[in-house]
Amino acid sequence: MENNGFRSWMVFLALLLMAAPARTEPAQSGGSSNRSLDQPAAQSAHYTSIQRLPDQVTLATLSNGLTVIVQENHVAPVATVRCSVKNTGSAFEGKHLGAGISHVLEHVVAGGSTTRHSEKEIERRINTFGGATNAFTSKDMTTFFIDCPARNTMEAIALLADEMQHAKFVPAEFERELKVVRRELADDEVSRPHVLWMLLNQTVYTVHPARHPVIGYLQVLNRTTDQTIIDFYRQRYVPNNQVFVVVGDVETPKVLAAAAAQFAATPRGYETYVPMQREPEQLAPREAVREMEGKTYDMAFAWPTVKLSDPDMYALDLAAYILGEGESSRLVERLKYEKQLVLSASAVSDTPSYVAGFFAVLASSRPETWRPASEEILREVYRLRHELVGADELKKAKKQKAAEAVYERQTVQSAADALGRDFLTTDDPLFEKTYVENIQKVTAEQIRAVARRYLTPERLDRVILAPIGGAVRPSAAEASAGQGAIRLVRLPNGLRVLLKRHSQLPMVTLQAFVRAGSLADTAQTAGRASLVADMLDMGTAEHSAQQIAEYFDSIGGRFSMNAGRFTNYGSLTCLRDDFPQAAALFAECFLRSTFPQEEYAKVQQLALGAIARRANDPHQQISELLCDHLPADSPYHLIPGGKADAVRRLTAQDLREFQAKYFVPNNMVVAVMGDIEPDRALALVKRLFGGLEPAADFKPLSFAHPNAIARPVEDREETAKPTGMIVLAYRAPGILNKKDYAAMTLLGAVMAGYRYPGGWLHNELRGAGLVYSVHAMPMTGPVPGFFIIVAQTQPDTIDQVVARIRRNVQRAKEGKIGEDEFRTAQQRVIALHAQEDTTIAAQAQQAALDELYGLGYDYRKTFAARMEAVKLGDLVRVANQYFGNSVLVTLSPAKARSGGE
Repeated sequence: MENNGFRSWMVFLALLLMAAPARTEPAQSGGSSNRSLDQPAAQSAHYTSIQRLPDQVTLATLSNGLTVIVQENHVAPVATVRCSVKNTGSAFEGKHLGAGISHVLEHVVAGGSTTRHSEKEIERRINTFGGATNAFTSKDMTTFFIDCPARNTMEAIALLADEMQHAKFVPAEFERELKVVRRELADDEVSRPHVLWMLLNQTVYTVHPARHPVIGYLQVLNRTTDQTIIDFYRQRYVPNNQVFVVVGDVETPKVLAAAAAQFAATPRGYETYVPMQREPEQLAPREAVREMEGKTYDMAFAWPTVKLSDPDMYALDLAAYILGEGESSRLVERLKYEKQLVLSASAVSDTPSYVAGFFAVLASSRPETWRPASEEILREVYRLRHELVGADELKKAKKQKAAEAVYERQTVQSAADALGRDFLTTDDPLFEKTYVENIQKVTAEQIRAVARRYLTPERLDRVILAPIGGAVRPSAAEASAGQGAIRLVRLPNGLRVLLKRHSQLPMVTLQAFVRAGSLADTAQTAGRASLVADMLDMGTAEHSAQQIAEYFDSIGGRFSMNAGRFTNYGSLTCLRDDFPQAAALFAECFLRSTFPQEEYAKVQQLALGAIARRANDPHQQISELLCDHLPADSPYHLIPGGKADAVRRLTAQDLREFQAKYFVPNNMVVAVMGDIEPDRALALVKRLFGGLEPAADFKPLSFAHPNAIARPVEDREETAKPTGMIVLAYRAPGILNKKDYAAMTLLGAVMAGYRYPGGWLHNELRGAGLVYSVHAMPMTGPVPGFFIIVAQTQPDTIDQVVARIRRNVQRAKEGKIGEDEFRTAQQRVIALHAQEDTTIAAQAQQAALDELYGLGYDYRKTFAARMEAVKLGDLVRVANQYFGNSVLVTLSPAKARSGGE
């Protein structure tokens, strides 16, 4: 049978190949182009190759060298437009190595002024259609993107293409972003994960450019002129260095035509060759030890391995999964739970395309256990050299990899990242398929062979971040496609079940919620809800904790038990064929956990370790300080995870009583969504949950809690970290107060953006170089909460930043909000919200929460209407109604405060 649609599509592509596309607006010279953009069409770029690939992917090449990749995904009316620039990134900066030029350009070019549009005009246009724009830099590329509603894809293509060709480099913008980069450099120096990773790369690589951080070094950056950075843009940001990717609810021919039109007049640039010094073979162990403020030992153990193109990569990747992926992996099961030597452990096989990579184990441990933890980590790694991996372990790791490949394609953003990354590193946008196929072919013998070849004691690189005074050098011996509407069903026992068919991918999610969480706790029992969540998968009458973990890891499932402020919940996402058995084990854990004492002792110690580690992170430290000063009769006063004294007092019996009281069907919502037959899924839920007896006298926890701040509160806590943290909190309405909550949401967007930085506070404080970040949003839920403003700054500017924040709060109360900025915020919030919850797990969670809170499972659909109903005067009203007394907490080193303005 003739496929007329396909025939028409091919005719259209043939026309693209033969003729240059017409431009829709006059082009201007600038950026990387050295000639007029108004030259005759005959000299314009045209497509020289168009390939239609599986999975609705199209790969095309313009005559000027630009690569265009398009994938149609019609699950949601959203799209992402991305452009990756190869021959950039820290490893490809050539004679400018160490300056971080690629990262600086990421900041300056993304959303910055072009020869066609000012920065404010670009921001206004993106905000108007509810888009979000950002960029990121790695060691081998820089990627820019605009996420948008599908109907605005062509405008997003035009804006991003403009940035890639015509950056203007306005001096004021240049200087502002350089200040931000310098602040990032300073902040990275006090970030333990960043320092650990930087030291690891500098230990593994002695001469290759991969040893240098993406962000560069401050001293080198300070010596780099603006013109050097601009020249780098003009040399590297040329079509033959760029890969343009569009994924979403789009039509491929229209996207190809738009991309060709936007780049038609920009010529091919000189081909880029960046020579790199070859890394010599490592012949002896290496070690780096550094003391750093903190209470844990953070460790990395690494061995040099292979490039992305080497066939040994597949066996190495599986070895990493067997060692450190999932709760039943060797390192996690034996070192974290069985022997309790580490607080965390993971393994990674890093194989770049441009240099031989490394196999690494990362772990964090307490001071009293880091030495035996180091020994056990090496013992587990070297076991791979001597013992064959078991058939079940190998099968589990392969299943995890296959499941990961499916999960990574859920959102348009992750799909676009995979297509662009795979093409830039392998010349195949669908390399992921080849990768999964080759993973399935790996044998236990091959894993042992690569372990013997690469994971040898003489090639070990070890990095240790120790607490201050704790850097005792270890000895040499130690070092050796279809969907339906949501359907609500009430079972006879009171359980509410939400069902939705969504067959785009062969996967299913199950979410189960009960009203509990911190709301059910008191100061004496704080942390109980979290411990219940941690214990639900630690053993039942039928299965041990290890058996539970091994099963979910063996199917590549994503399984977790969690606690929030108002709920305890379980989450399961797995492949369709595994769902019946996975759901049965999920229900067994959620409803019939036995809370075994031996497992509780381990979980309790891990919880206490997590509480102690809050002091390592200024964000956690300031959050705890805020909770301490919020009204004592508000559930927000209790920090999730609890306090050490309360957690020590809690027993396994306390957790059993909590589960018995709150995990009842008339306090529960279960959602099942994905590639299901709804009637069959309902029958399964009835079998698993229908026998649960309702609590006849059960009274759900009340959401009626006061949040009044009786008097202004200010407190400051000292820290050894060279940073300043600020949190300012006012009263806020709960989500059940629909009108006020909508107005407060828009007020937050006006003041500091929505989901992405912006608004008054960001523009003023970030523009003046006073903060690294500033955000404002309601911290609230069904119980009325608080509107919080969070900023990270330099210690000596805290008072100045606080004064400016308070001036902006007063500005809102005085009604000094422009009609245009109100409308822009309104449109931006509506559009960005529409782009959220695009995975089935996120949709199931939101529907279940809304149903549990009494809003109705389809409450999310009313979001746009509720926001559109808000008037400008409502923002002023809620500002005056709620912005009264405040709680101000700050974190800074001693004697670091400056005077206010």
